[in-house]
Amino acid sequence: MASQARNNEEFPAARGCLTLEQLGLKVPRVVTDLPIADVHAQASYNSVLDESHTGLTLQGRCERAWYLGSGLEPSIDQREHHILRSLSSYIGALGTVVHEGIRRVLDAQRERLSHDGRVLKAQTPYDLDQILKSITERFRYMEQHSWAEFFPNGRADRDHPRFIEHLKIKHQLVAEGSPQLVNLQEKSPDQHTFVRLEEEALQAFKNWHELVYLDKQDVFKDDPRQIVPIGGLAKIDPLLIIELEEKNVSYVKHDSFEILGLGGVSIPYYEIEVPIEHPPIDKLSRNDLSARFTFRVKTVLDLAYLTFTPEGAPRLVAMDWKTNRLDSFSGAPSFAAAEEHLTQLKHYAVYLLQRYKDVFQRFAPEIKRSFERAHRTMPKLPNELSADMVYLGDLYLYGEELSTPYRFKPICAADMDLDLFVDNLRTRMAAKVEKFTNIDPPVSSLQAWAPTGLENNVCQRCNQAPLCPDASAEIRKEWPVSSADMLAQLRHPRRIPLS
Repeated sequence: MASQARNNEEFPAARGCLTLEQLGLKVPRVVTDLPIADVHAQASYNSVLDESHTGLTLQGRCERAWYLGSGLEPSIDQREHHILRSLSSYIGALGTVVHEGIRRVLDAQRERLSHDGRVLKAQTPYDLDQILKSITERFRYMEQHSWAEFFPNGRADRDHPRFIEHLKIKHQLVAEGSPQLVNLQEKSPDQHTFVRLEEEALQAFKNWHELVYLDKQDVFKDDPRQIVPIGGLAKIDPLLIIELEEKNVSYVKHDSFEILGLGGVSIPYYEIEVPIEHPPIDKLSRNDLSARFTFRVKTVLDLAYLTFTPEGAPRLVAMDWKTNRLDSFSGAPSFAAAEEHLTQLKHYAVYLLQRYKDVFQRFAPEIKRSFERAHRTMPKLPNELSADMVYLGDLYLYGEELSTPYRFKPICAADMDLDLFVDNLRTRMAAKVEKFTNIDPPVSSLQAWAPTGLENNVCQRCNQAPLCPDASAEIRKEWPVSSADMLAQLRHPRRIPLS
C-alpha cells in the first residue's frame, strides 16, 4: 500500500483529481517588477511565444515546414509566403460552414445575465430551413471567391497542393470572364468534388442537430456519466453555456483573460512557463542567466458548458465538432487522426483547468438560478475545479449510418496523463526557443530547422515544399509555377494555355 501511495504521488493523474498546482501551472496574473530572467507573454508576445495545437502539430511533423510557414525567414518573399499559407481544401470550407450553422443554433439558445441578475440576452427561436440554406450559400460563395488574393480560405486544387490540372482549368475560365463570377464547368474534376462535399456539409449539420442537439435516438438517457442532459444539448440550461466558438474566437460571459473587443469576445489561451537554459536574449546571455519563458497556447473550444448530475455532481463539458471521415466498420477516425485529436483534447483540458479554476464562484449566480427554475436543491459547490470534473470529447459528424455513441466518445481529463503531457510540452517549447538567436524581434536561420518531413515522407503534401531547399526535384516538378507567378496569372491571365 505504501508503494502504491508513492506511485500516486509521483503521477498525480492516477489520483483522478488533478489541479493546476500539480501541473506546475497557474492562473495568468499581472506581475510587476519581474526579475530579469522572466520573459512573459504579456511583455514580449510574438510568434516565438505564440503557440496552438495546429502549430505544434506542424512543428512535430516537420520543423522546416513550420519555420517556412511562419514568415520569419528574411530571404523569402512575403507575397509568396502568404500565397502558400493560404492554400487550403474544400474540406476546410466544409468544416467552416458546418461550424457556422451549429453556432447559429447554439447562439439562439444562449442566455446571459448581468452582474445584478438582469437578463441581458434571452433565448430566441431559430429557423432550421434558413440555416440549411445559409450553409449552402456560404459554401458556394467560398468556392467562387476562393480566387481572391486575400480570401481567407485560399485557392488551389483544394484537395491537394499539387494543382497542375486545376491551374490549367482555372486559367481557361479566367480568360473567359471575371474570376469573381466564374462557375466551375462539368469538365472540371473539382466540380464533382464540390457538389459531393456540399451534400456532406448539409448532412453533417443535420446529424448534429438531430442526433446530438435534439437526441432523437434517446441515446443520452443511457449515459452513466450523465455528461449530456437527456434530450440532448437542447436541454442544457442556457445560463450554463459558458463558452462558444465564434469565428476563431470565443464568447465568454465573464472573461478574466485578455479582452479584445466589446461583449466579452477574446482569443482563448492558457499559459505555460518553460525554463530555458540558454535564452536567445543578449542581456541574459551576457550575464549567463537562464530564463523562464511564459508561452500562451491558443485553444478555441466549439462548446463548453456546466451541468450537474441528479446527485449534484458537477461536470464541465467541452465538445469539438469534427467533420473528418470515419471508418465505416469501426466508427472511428484513423489511428494517426485519433492520436492528433486526443492531443488537441489535452490542450483543451489544461486550458479549462486554468481558465475556469474558479468556475463555481464565477458563475454562482447562474448556477443558483438554474437550480431554482429546475426546482432542484442546489448542492454545495466545490472550491476549485479539478480534472475529475472535466469531460472532453470530439463529436464526429460525417456520414449517415453511425449512431451518437459512436460519434461521441468523451474522456475524463483525469484519465489523460496531463502531467506527462505538460512535461513533454515544456521540453518541445524549450527546444524551439533555443533555435533562435533573438526573440524580440525573432531571428533564426533556415539551417537551424531540420527538414524532418523528409524522414516522415510528408513533403508531397506540404504547402511549403517549393521554398524548401532540401525538397527533392520530383516534388518540385509537381508545382507548375511558383506561387508568386500563380498570383500574377490570376491578376493578369496569360492568353497561352499552360503546358
